[in-house]
Amino acid sequence: MHKTLKKTFNTSRAAAMALALTCSLGAGSVLAVSISEELNQSPDVKQFHELDTNGDGHLNASEASRDSFYTKEHFNAADKNKDAKLTQQEYSDYKTAQQKKNVGRVVDDSTITAKVKANIVKEEGFGGLQVSVETFKGVVQLSGFVNSKVQIQKAGEIAKSVEGVKSVKNNLLVKS
Repeated sequence: MHKTLKKTFNTSRAAAMALALTCSLGAGSVLAVSISEELNQSPDVKQFHELDTNGDGHLNASEASRDSFYTKEHFNAADKNKDAKLTQQEYSDYKTAQQKKNVGRVVDDSTITAKVKANIVKEEGFGGLQVSVETFKGVVQLSGFVNSKVQIQKAGEIAKSVEGVKSVKNNLLVKS
């Protein structure tokens, strides 16, 4: 009887260890899937979940305002179905579209700046002059020093002639 009891105990112990191992492997799999899913989420999805403080799967205006991008105006524009809350899809779609628009604008501004600078440098009499060109949302600002009022006027005309320029702020000064 002693041998039978020992054999039963060892069998039960082995079964318990197998069960514990199976459970821990299962938990490890769940943990691995959870970590994998988290790594595959976009930054917008992660941020949405962080902002969703009440855990209802939507962002109200107060929750969304914790993201500095989501002003009242942006929140209302993103709320496509006008239910005063954003789904994760509305949140991500609108923010992504606005970021793409901003990137396009920056590229456009950089292109305008490069073209204006190139055209001014090509113009006779401007070689060696320090003319600074900056562009923001299609508005070109010229600054620096030139040799004459004619050059101030000419630089402004050159800038205005570049495609995409909405207006020119000509702050060039004649060297004294």
